[in-house]
Amino acid sequence: MDWLLFLTTFAVLYRAGELHFSLNQCAWLSGISSLFYMLTSLGAGFVVSRRNARLILSSSTAFSVLGVIVCLFAFQFKMMLVGMAMIGIFPAFFFNSFQAFMRGESAPGGLMKTIGIYTLSWSMGTGFGFISSGFFYRYGAFTLAILSLAIGAAIIIIIFRHKRRPLEEISSEEFVEAGASGARSVNARYVLVGWIIIFTAMFVQRPLLSFFPSICAAEGISSFMASLPLFIVFAVQALTGMVMAKRHNALYRRAPFVIMQFLAAALFFVVWKKSSLIVCFPMFALLGIYFGFAYFCSVYYSSNSGNRVFNVGINEFLVGTSSVLGLFVSEWWMRHTASAASMYAVCGVMLVLSAVVQFLLAAPGAKIQNK
Repeated sequence: MDWLLFLTTFAVLYRAGELHFSLNQCAWLSGISSLFYMLTSLGAGFVVSRRNARLILSSSTAFSVLGVIVCLFAFQFKMMLVGMAMIGIFPAFFFNSFQAFMRGESAPGGLMKTIGIYTLSWSMGTGFGFISSGFFYRYGAFTLAILSLAIGAAIIIIIFRHKRRPLEEISSEEFVEAGASGARSVNARYVLVGWIIIFTAMFVQRPLLSFFPSICAAEGISSFMASLPLFIVFAVQALTGMVMAKRHNALYRRAPFVIMQFLAAALFFVVWKKSSLIVCFPMFALLGIYFGFAYFCSVYYSSNSGNRVFNVGINEFLVGTSSVLGLFVSEWWMRHTASAASMYAVCGVMLVLSAVVQFLLAAPGAKIQNK
């Protein structure tokens, strides 16, 4: 699904750069999907369950493909907005139901491994979305539409061919993981920390995904070259997510996420000062480590205590909220400074502020005992 969505996102925003849309228009094209994703996720978190997840997955996939087709064949700003709104609404149902489905299909004690594979899968899907869109963009909207239909059909076939765990069997949905030997105990306060982690990560990542293709197109950089740095971000992010599945000692501790966010802030400041395509390649790769760490932690904390469906619904709501804020704060500052590179400074400042807030919130709190 992420392959499908970010294939579309890159194509729409690169085309926006070719058509010389303003940064504000580009922000709206990306922001409208995030806005509708945010609002839909808030409601989806209350209706999705282990029992209805498969039906919601298949139907939301079909409607998401329809939204993708609208986006790919739209060349006018208003029609692009309609298509991007569609790929905010229907994927919100998909991802909320998929995480309920994922927990329901995961055996007790297997949540960490499952989330590691989940982070690997969606990150690589996003990366393939960017690079396949960058490569096939020159062949036109029809080629991209055929590829999108094939991806959507594959998702639906996989959903219906999957043999589900019996509903009466206990799963990770009803189980709290205590972690391996030497790992910290589960701390309910880290659900809040996870929400702030995902808010921050999306706030700083969304401007990269939205403005970078448009800026490259406006500067005459080919679609394939514009997609490569973004592919690298997600390839590294995917591998980091899998590594995190084995790093039990990094969970429920303050030092790792504070250090990671300060280092990520430093990388953004480097790109701000030296914003060339050559510099972006290594800097974006290193940022992929931070993003892989952040997304793994946020999903794991939300999925391992309390009301999981509600927690994940808030997670996905924050994904939309922070995406919109990150886009429009960055766009406003770029206009104010008359410099596209200044969005990297906004991201760096956000990471520093977030790290300080999270450090203060993550003081020792009530523990949830393993059941």
